[in-house]
Amino acid sequence: MRYFGGPYAVGVAGVRDEVVPALSELTASLTNRHEPDAVLRQVTAACTRLLGASAIGVMLSDPRGGIRVVSASDERSRFVELLQTQVDEGPCVDCIKDGIAVASENLAADDRWPAFRPAALDAGYRAIRAVPMRLDGQTVGGLNLLYLEPVTLELWQQRLGEVLADLAVPGLSQEAGPPRVHRLTERTLTTLNDRVQLAHAVGLVAGTLDIRVDDARDLIVDHARERGTRVRDVARALTNGELDPSAVSAAR
Repeated sequence: MRYFGGPYAVGVAGVRDEVVPALSELTASLTNRHEPDAVLRQVTAACTRLLGASAIGVMLSDPRGGIRVVSASDERSRFVELLQTQVDEGPCVDCIKDGIAVASENLAADDRWPAFRPAALDAGYRAIRAVPMRLDGQTVGGLNLLYLEPVTLELWQQRLGEVLADLAVPGLSQEAGPPRVHRLTERTLTTLNDRVQLAHAVGLVAGTLDIRVDDARDLIVDHARERGTRVRDVARALTNGELDPSAVSAAR
């Protein structure tokens, strides 16, 4: 069992030095005009940099009572997240249902989730921590931290994970009062639709340029950032034929 450190960070002190700048950047984005996807990307980057996670996933409850994947840092983690929704078991499913953090520090030695565990291990993950995302006292989703080796997070790191999960929620819904939960539901559907369109755009770029799916997604994100536009607008332009897939390669 590894503790946070070693391959996951240059040292606890070094990681702590990055906490305040990372949180300041994230909270600043929440006070300005933002895209939900942009906030989720910042949360993903912070979890990777500060908590040493190999991959990140975000799942939200949908209006139909199910659980949907709205963000994943790569295709492998997306598969693991989707698997949880399909077999209706796993750390994040339990986290959302029970409203508490759920962790498996050594997945290979964990006999919970018999349908989920073998596939997660086959995907290369050895430890998972799911943190509830709450809005007005209700658990509306979960933030998944996935690790390639067994790992134990210290208490301050567990608390930091909770803070990042809390900050992800206002990034999806900033209205005041009771309408926020309903607004989050609407934005969940919007985010899911955007994800479908982005997946289509990623496929177009990957096929045209003959590159990996993850590389194609990075090109689209870079293209949007360098031109000061939204990722979903670039994805829409690609899928509508307004932007040639080969054009995004100029972003690098």
